[in-house]
Amino acid sequence: MRKLLAFILIGVLGLSNGNSRASAAEKKPVSYFKDVEVLFLQDHTFGVFEVARRYAGDFQPISGKGIRFWNPEESLWIRIPMSKLREAQEAFFGESTVLILWNEYVSVVDFFLPVAPGEFKHWVHGLDTPVERRSFPSRYPSFRLEDGYDEGYAYLNVSSAIPVAFGLAVQEEQGFQGMFVDYLTQYMAFFSFLAALALTYLFFYFMTGDWGYFIVVLRQLMTFVFLFAFHGYLQYYFHLSPRIVDAIYWPALGLHCVMTSFFGKYLLQLDIVPKWLRKLIFVQTLTAASMIIFALSGLRQLTGIAVVLSALMEVASITFMGIIKLRQGYRLILFCVLSRISFLLGLVFLLLNVLFVWSTHAFEYLSMFSFLLDPIFLALMMIPGTRSRFENYFSIEQQSLCYESLGQRDGMTGLYNKAYFLALLDENLQAALLAKKQLAFIMMDVDYFQKFNDLWGYPEGDKALFSLAKLIRQCLRESDIAARYGGGEFAIILPGGTLPSSVLMAERIRQTFEKQTYMLGKDKAVTLSLGLAFLRAGDTVAMLIQRAGEALDRAKVNGRNRTEFEVAP
Repeated sequence: MRKLLAFILIGVLGLSNGNSRASAAEKKPVSYFKDVEVLFLQDHTFGVFEVARRYAGDFQPISGKGIRFWNPEESLWIRIPMSKLREAQEAFFGESTVLILWNEYVSVVDFFLPVAPGEFKHWVHGLDTPVERRSFPSRYPSFRLEDGYDEGYAYLNVSSAIPVAFGLAVQEEQGFQGMFVDYLTQYMAFFSFLAALALTYLFFYFMTGDWGYFIVVLRQLMTFVFLFAFHGYLQYYFHLSPRIVDAIYWPALGLHCVMTSFFGKYLLQLDIVPKWLRKLIFVQTLTAASMIIFALSGLRQLTGIAVVLSALMEVASITFMGIIKLRQGYRLILFCVLSRISFLLGLVFLLLNVLFVWSTHAFEYLSMFSFLLDPIFLALMMIPGTRSRFENYFSIEQQSLCYESLGQRDGMTGLYNKAYFLALLDENLQAALLAKKQLAFIMMDVDYFQKFNDLWGYPEGDKALFSLAKLIRQCLRESDIAARYGGGEFAIILPGGTLPSSVLMAERIRQTFEKQTYMLGKDKAVTLSLGLAFLRAGDTVAMLIQRAGEALDRAKVNGRNRTEFEVAP
């Protein structure tokens, strides 16, 4: 929890830092046009010459620096006297300047700059227009002001898929570039954070197999697609038409709402969903599908209505599910409500940013901050369940390791048991034959161990075996493998073992064990008999064990407490 809060604080400071950088860029000289003339036309086919001739007297002045464009079905024409444009340019003392429309959500802008009487230079800024066709490469509609005719008017023809508001300004080119880079950096950090959260949830899904995380991944991806498309990055980088992008971000928003309702149902564990709630989710899904149809058909008003209805139904479904499961505790419901409030506030601030973008960047940062809070509150909802799932997961893993160890180890000595040891012997034998390397195999048996148990009791016998196992572990190399073969018998695999090194290890174990058993008490000393065999071409596990057993038998016949071995091949 502390780490998450610290991360949130860092994000807030990062946005604040970005805000200060953007503010610093904005403090560079900007010359706003406070009085321009506008004309709204229903016909989008008129060209600049026809507008200049037929509608010259119909342009209406707008006071202030903001222009609102409410009806996307219309075509907005703006004309600026070249005298005012020259005055704005002169304020920058001959520096290269840019004419800017302060709204990144404007779809298409045609700029006509007079270069001679009755002749215009035409530039186009469309979010689906390749960068090389633009006067100035940025997501803001912007045009580099070049030498033109000093009389007449410059014209702007504006089209937009959504209601927008913007201001007109002239700014020095270098200052505008710095502002745009800072702005782009902030949004790339914002989108990177959203994408990182989606990847984090995907990681949890693969770790736990919990479908709740998969639903959250889809929900987070829909948020990312909606915002990425709505802010124009799909158009700017992939040159998609505004109509196609409309058919992407509105359905993405609707699917986000549907995923949220399904996630709420999953999170609140509504096993028995009321029929009316099930119908609500079904209708919400149909609403999301209708967004796709309306957006593809260009029915923007119906698309907007479908968006609003889907959002309202999503809020209603989450609210009703929360009321139904209120007995589970207020904490879960609180974060669920805060998550939805954050997302809806993000939408509201995004809308305000579209309608008041030229006057302040406050709505822009509030929108980003709200969209970031949504998945953070979602994470706070899931942290307790995630922690318990991982605790259960690691508990099961530890139990599995424990059971696996019990299946491989001898309970008293801690060495491998016979069954597992034989499997390891086969693996090492095959590897040695394939690599044409040496391998030694030792079998050992405690002399007269049954008589020892009968005389001193099984507890003392167990002490002797435990002491021998401890000694074997101390003598082994990292690559060597030892096991309790059965009763008082033990076996050792020595990968790469040669005759001198193997006999030396066997004798060390035999002599040390004899000395250590004197510590068990008077007349309790026991000895070992050992037999060594070495891997030969074409050997099998049974053949190797047989020759080691024969060497062990010779050690017993020849008086015990000794090591016998075959000649290494």
